[in-house]
Order: sequence, then structure tokens, then C-alpha cells
Amino acid sequence: MPTAPTLELRRYSRLKNLRERAERQGAALQFWARTASLAVISCFFSLISRWDASLLFVLAGLVLFQLVGLIQFRFARRRNAPWWIGYLVGTLDIILLTVLLVTPNPFAQEVAPAAMQLREGSFKFLLIFVCLGALTLSTRLALYLGALAALTWTIGVGWVVFHAGTVIPATNLYSLPMTERLNLYLNPNFVDTFAQATNVLVVLIIGAIMALVVSRSRHLSEDYVKAERARANLARHFSPNVVDQLATDDEPFGPVRRQDIAVLFADIVGFTHYSEDHPAEAVFELLRQFHRRMEQVVFDHHGTVDNYIGDCIMATFGVPQASHDDATRAIQCAEAMIAALEDWNVQRVSRGYPPLDVRIGAQYGAVVLGAVGSERNLSFAVVGDTVNVASRLQALCRELQANICFGSRLVEAAKAESPATQLNARDHGPVSIRGRDEPVHVWVEHRAENQGAIAVSA
Repeated sequence: MPTAPTLELRRYSRLKNLRERAERQGAALQFWARTASLAVISCFFSLISRWDASLLFVLAGLVLFQLVGLIQFRFARRRNAPWWIGYLVGTLDIILLTVLLVTPNPFAQEVAPAAMQLREGSFKFLLIFVCLGALTLSTRLALYLGALAALTWTIGVGWVVFHAGTVIPATNLYSLPMTERLNLYLNPNFVDTFAQATNVLVVLIIGAIMALVVSRSRHLSEDYVKAERARANLARHFSPNVVDQLATDDEPFGPVRRQDIAVLFADIVGFTHYSEDHPAEAVFELLRQFHRRMEQVVFDHHGTVDNYIGDCIMATFGVPQASHDDATRAIQCAEAMIAALEDWNVQRVSRGYPPLDVRIGAQYGAVVLGAVGSERNLSFAVVGDTVNVASRLQALCRELQANICFGSRLVEAAKAESPATQLNARDHGPVSIRGRDEPVHVWVEHRAENQGAIAVSA
């Protein structure tokens, strides 16, 4: 049996694979978001700028960014794409964009001082590429791009500052008189180092925020997977409406407690001989069809599928919360199971297969119920004399030539719930059952005709 560390390693491996797949899908999403962003920027510059060599240079740069993104997209589509491709493309993006933003356009008709490049607000385009990195759902990549953008912009500003003729404030700019500050701003060679430091701080903060958003998204996805796994486990036992209710509770099954419920067992007659004479595939196909049909009947009557034991299905009524008509619904469910089986037999006979026969036992009484198992494999259990009696009543059907055997406590509870309840079963009287000293008062119900045992799977 796998140990706890082994199970934890398997869980970690599954989560790692899910994350890698999400990152690959995020890289594809990043490419399309990048394409849309570059298309919008291209249209914007085409509309507001004069068509000349300078504009064509800008558009060529945007095309180059798209080609770099296409390289990453092609790698991202591969299952074994190298982890470093996102970092490489991000590095090329940030460095290339910084060079284009801080250096003059070589085709511009008028060459402006290098300091003027920093005043045009083009720094904001760096933020687009930092945000695009978050779409990969990689926390490290988001942090890396934010830090790289801050570093390259700092280097770019430094390159401008060290240009001959560049003017920077000798003291705190905001401590100077307004006249001196205006004179500095009007100087085309002036670089506001405080504003550029603010830009660096902003890109670092945005990079950190993007990393936090990605980290939060990853944790939410893990929580969602756990919630869906828990919901799937509940759906194996409860009807969809009960699953919706239980899925919202922190402790869906509640504490271990004693409670009066109805318990039902339904079993295919002759299944053991059938399983010995037929291939395993046919056996399991029959079981799946039988369980699916009987399960739906149980859910239609707001019952709970407690367990599958081979060809036997165990259902309870009053779990997890007791209702005012649990016994009545158990009786109605047993009769509906017989009706559903008869409908299925019509289909089987029409296809050339013999009909099936099922025997059902049900009882009402006190049980102990609660969650059992470990955190890795938690299930809901119902134990007690009522469960044992219901199982024995199902086995008693063959001896009494009955399709359904109800314990008298179930019938009494149903009459107490609704005095006008009409029963198709008849009072058979006390019967001794295996494993019990005292006899059990039994009510039996027969179908109009005996349809025989199974022979061939549909």
C-alpha cells in the first residue's frame, strides 16, 4: 500500500503537471493578447502620425515584436517546451523595447535631444509586456519581467543622463523655487531623475502585484480542483440537489450520531452464476447499466446511494438529514425500482436478451452514521441492526418467493408519516432471520409474473 509520503509525491507530481499545462496554455493566451495589443498600437500610430520613414520604422519594430512572440508561441505548443523560453522571449522584449524607447528614431526628420525621449510617456509601453507575463500563470516569470523592466529602464535612463549636455537637478527638485523648476522643465536636455525613479518603483510594484495575482490564481485553481474532487465523491452517493447543499458545508456529514432512517438493499437474482459463465467485460457492462438505472431511481426519491456491493446496491433515506417522509419514500423507491426493471426488461427482450429479476429488502430504524476513513479516503458509513435486518430481508425474498420484503417498522413508520398511505404489500407475519434471536415481522410484495433470472448481458 502506498505510504503517505508516496501519496504526497504523487499529488505534487499531478499538480506540477497541471501547472505546466496551464503555463503552456497561458503562453498561447499571451501570444494572442500580445497580437491584439500590437494591432491596436499599430492602428493608433497609423491614425495619428504622418506616414513617412519614421512611422514605418515604428511599425517595423512592432512587427519584430510580433515575430518574437510567434517564436514563443510555436515553442509553447510543444508538450516538452523548455522552461526557459518564456524568460528568453521576455528578456528580448524588455531589452528591445527599452532600446527603442530611449534612443532617437533614426528616420526622424528632426533629431531631438536624448532627454526628450524620456518625456514622451513611452515608458508605459513597458508595463504592457510586464502584464503580458502574468498570462503565463508563472509567478517567477511575472517577478522576473517586473525586475528586468526596472533594471533595463534604469540603465536606459543612466545612458541618457551620461549624454553630453544632459541636465539633472543638483538638489531635490521640489525644494527649488517654482521659477527655477520651470526653467529646468523648459530645458530640452533636462532629465527629471525623481520622475524616472518613480517609474522604476512603479514597474517594480506592478511586477510584484502581477506575481501575487498569478500566485493567487494558482491557489484558487488548486482549491477548485479539491472542491470538484470532493463534489465528485459526494455525487457518487447523493442526488444532485443534495450535493449542492453538502458542497457548501464545511462539515457536510456532520458529527457521528444515532438517527432513525430507512435502509434498502436491491440485488440481482442469479448474478453469481452469470458472472462465472460470462466474460468480465459483459459482467461489468451489466453491472454499470443496473447500477445506473437503480441509482437514478434512488435519486428521484431523494435517497442516498450508500454503497455498491457487487451486484447489490444499498440506499438510505434520511441521510444526511432526516425528513418527514423517509419511510414513505423508501417504499415508493422499492416499487419504482421494480417498475424501472420491468421497463428495462422490455428493452432487453426486444433485443433478444432474457429479462432480469431483482429482490429488494428494506427496514426502518435507528443506525449510527458518520464519516469514516482518513483524510485521503473519507467516506460516509451507516451501521447498526437496521442495516443488517434490511440486508437479511433482501435475502429472504427468495425463500418467500417475493420481489420486495419490508420490515414492519418501515411500514409502521410510513403509516405514521401519512395515515392514508396505500400499500401494495401484504402482511406475511413474523419470520426468523439469520443472525437474530427475535423474529422480524415482514410485509411482502409480489410482481404480477415472475420474469426469471438473468442469462445474458445487454
